Amino acid sequence: MKLSFFSRVTILGIFFSILRLNLPVQAETCTPINLVGGSGNSVTKTVSPPTIPAGPLGMLGVDVIRNNWNTDWAVPGDVKYRKFIVTVNSNDSGPFDVRMYLKYSDQTAGEFFNNRAVQFQSDKPLKIVAEPRPEDEPYQVNLFVNGVESIGKTYTASVIGCK
Repeated sequence: MKLSFFSRVTILGIFFSILRLNLPVQAETCTPINLVGGSGNSVTKTVSPPTIPAGPLGMLGVDVIRNNWNTDWAVPGDVKYRKFIVTVNSNDSGPFDVRMYLKYSDQTAGEFFNNRAVQFQSDKPLKIVAEPRPEDEPYQVNLFVNGVESIGKTYTASVIGCK
């Protein structure tokens, strides 16, 4: 039996397609990123009122009330991550104002999420994916959660880095 050129190409195409399906795929490896000044990679916070400076125009240099709107995670310098995933959730109804940044050593930041009316559902956490600049690695992941309507409401956030 003599095969035509078309038949040989078809058979080879099928063979290589099957071979390609059986090749191992390198799995993504994700690890928790630790909080700055805390332990672990997860934080639960209750949104505080805005910062209120002491004295007229804050002249005493001390805040009467400091807000807790920012949370930072320290990116280890010895690992190059392909992406970061921030997971935020709350059992309290929204809206929450949520912003997420990657901070770089040249004092710049890349904004990856900015939404002023995030409504959480307890079974559907918000997942924010951020890819660092190709030529630079961030030193911190920053999450900013606030909003007048979210004062007194609680949320939980965590970060993982994937390589």
